[in-house]
Amino acid sequence: MAADEKKIRIAIIVPRLIYRGPLIVMQNLVNSLFNNENFTIKVFYLDSKVEANVRMSVPVERLNPKKFNFTVYDIVHTNGIRPDLFAFINRKKIKCHISTIHNFVFEDLSFTYNRIISWFFGNVWLILWRKADKLICVSNAMKEYYSKWFSESKLEVIYNGITETDCYQIPDIDIVNVIEAYRSKGFKVTGCAAVLTKRKGIDQLLRMVKEVSDVALVIIGNGKELNNLKLLAEKLNISDRCLFCGFRCNAVNYFRYFDLFIVPSRSEGFGLTLVEAVQQKVPVICSDLEVFKKLFSYNEVTFFKLDDPKSLANALSIAAENGKGKIEFAYKKYLNTYTADLMVEAYSKLYYKYSVSI
Repeated sequence: MAADEKKIRIAIIVPRLIYRGPLIVMQNLVNSLFNNENFTIKVFYLDSKVEANVRMSVPVERLNPKKFNFTVYDIVHTNGIRPDLFAFINRKKIKCHISTIHNFVFEDLSFTYNRIISWFFGNVWLILWRKADKLICVSNAMKEYYSKWFSESKLEVIYNGITETDCYQIPDIDIVNVIEAYRSKGFKVTGCAAVLTKRKGIDQLLRMVKEVSDVALVIIGNGKELNNLKLLAEKLNISDRCLFCGFRCNAVNYFRYFDLFIVPSRSEGFGLTLVEAVQQKVPVICSDLEVFKKLFSYNEVTFFKLDDPKSLANALSIAAENGKGKIEFAYKKYLNTYTADLMVEAYSKLYYKYSVSI
């Protein structure tokens, strides 16, 4: 393309530059589009904190609402309630507004806060989305959920996509040694990775370890439930079979050391770690959320019923026996559906479609 002004100009607005699920997805998107001659992209963020492991190939700037030049951008693409609020307030100045929805709003807010806050801010969020030109749902289950409030034409499904593992980040040898020590003692090593909140359901795994004597658990992540989970492990007398690793920006690089990977979430918008585990060809067990059942089938992963210890123990037994056979089918699903290239292709078509209609 001969001139920069002919490119489609996109402002992507995120709440913060902290290395978590939605931001990882946006990072994969913009880095993949960086060399695309059809687009000029700039990322704006609201909070002052910036984590060093966030790596954007495009220009990044903290958003100054009073100085934002709306005339420069063909598309404003928001992620999160505060960016959505910014777009809502300034809707008349924005040529095209696209918002990606990353959660089941009422469920997520209820687990994070309480039902009153969930009801109030959930309804506020729905109001903010009404003026958007397009709402991107990251799964078919999410599209079905939001079809109660928005028309079919307003909703579009674009799956989150992940890149190939960045192997230059070497795992912590101390963690690897503990994992190998567990295995040398005859334990099946199960792993999970999450922000440690009640919504993620990690407490279910601790109770599983209590009931299943030949299992050790590796928990990667940090969050406000960390101390409660450690106390629960002590109460259940299983601390010697539970390793709390804390936050690891290269968490996926540890997955290959696990015999099984478990995603016990009580609510989830997509399930990025589930896909990452499949990419690493680790047999996966996950809760029977509708979103997970639409991402992968019973022939690809093993499901258990939420908050049902017997169901989880049974799933563990099934995955230990048949998981390696399932993972090959799951890996094919990943290649055909959940790669960053496929996500980028879908967003590129969407950006182009809405830029030419302005």
